[in-house]
Amino acid sequence: MVESGIKVIKGGRLIDGTGAAPVDNGMVLIENTKIKAIGQDIPVPDGAQVIDATSKTVMPGLIDAHMHCNGPRPEDTFHDTISRPRELRLIKAINDTRDCLLSGFTTVKSCGGMNGIYLKRAVSEGSLNKMPRLFSTSYMLTSTIGNPHPYMPEEYVDARKSKHDGHPGGLCVFCDGLDECIKATRYAITRGADFVKIFARGGSCFNQEELQAIVRTSADVDKFVSIHTENSEIAERAIIAGVKTIDHATGVEDRVVEMGNKAGVIFVSTLVCLEAIIKCGPGAGRSVQELEWAKRFLEVSCMTYKMIRREGGTMAIGTDYGGESLIRVLGGSAIELELLVKYCDFTPMEAIVSATKNAAKACFLEEQTGTIEKGKWADLLVIDGNPLEEITILQQKEKIKMVMLEGKVEIER
Repeated sequence: MVESGIKVIKGGRLIDGTGAAPVDNGMVLIENTKIKAIGQDIPVPDGAQVIDATSKTVMPGLIDAHMHCNGPRPEDTFHDTISRPRELRLIKAINDTRDCLLSGFTTVKSCGGMNGIYLKRAVSEGSLNKMPRLFSTSYMLTSTIGNPHPYMPEEYVDARKSKHDGHPGGLCVFCDGLDECIKATRYAITRGADFVKIFARGGSCFNQEELQAIVRTSADVDKFVSIHTENSEIAERAIIAGVKTIDHATGVEDRVVEMGNKAGVIFVSTLVCLEAIIKCGPGAGRSVQELEWAKRFLEVSCMTYKMIRREGGTMAIGTDYGGESLIRVLGGSAIELELLVKYCDFTPMEAIVSATKNAAKACFLEEQTGTIEKGKWADLLVIDGNPLEEITILQQKEKIKMVMLEGKVEIER
């Protein structure tokens, strides 16, 4: 298709991502990278490229507010995670991240490790194309007892001391005490981070003063903070400190959701990674212990997300895609929307809002993308079918007839 500065998408069922009712026979006027007008009877400028969306659905591009560019393989054993060179993982991460765009995800938030930074720079330099917009952190900040692989020596996990190439090497920076937390935050930011990520596994975490030091140091250079947590007390501390997104949020209590609502916090779901382990893990050689863990966490996560929805919390979708390799085996990131509907009482429209408007908030890009509104980037999908009637349509790549990123048609089927 020949690209033009002016495009008009017309005739489709328009879902704008705000939660408003869909509009039949909608029109979207695009000028260069941005949306110029939305309506039903917009005059078509001379020379405009007209895209016929009759009988199809036009909606915002999907956004994954929690993924990774780690490049794992489904068959990787624990030994592989330690020994597999990071260069191979980076090459694998290119295909994994490109698959997101092919699946209708126009923006992804990479939540740990330098690969997201490298891929983003490669896209900016023109070395990579057909990639979604990358919003990426660099190294995750973690305390000595809160690292992603408890009891592993620092030289295997801390990026500044790592003596091996594989995962989890190069993912984290250890810091304890105010001075170390401030220095580690600055270090992560200087590596190119768009935001700062805290990793707090289980019940272990930084104390209140350390969390506040991280948030304050980030704010000094207009950076926001996200936190991985599976514990309500840690989530409460994080909200008090000024953290903006609570990722995974498993086990968060209703009073913490109320605090989050007042503070404008976004809670990020991650169900599909657990579903993938449960359904695909046995065939991939995952241990009985990991399968049981995934089942327990899925149950608690579903209960938590039901409660967050009931209490009016802001939910965005994440997936852990690229962190959990089996998601692609199961069928991809869009399964997260189905699981919110299937397990957590979300309507299809609520799931779509979580994957568009709310996910844009979780990427701190709500002024630029996430909804079809005048002045925002033209990040759009044309879908063959109605996801409000069948949310699983969004999992079928062949049904995603067009993917547009900032006004450019990246995928056309």
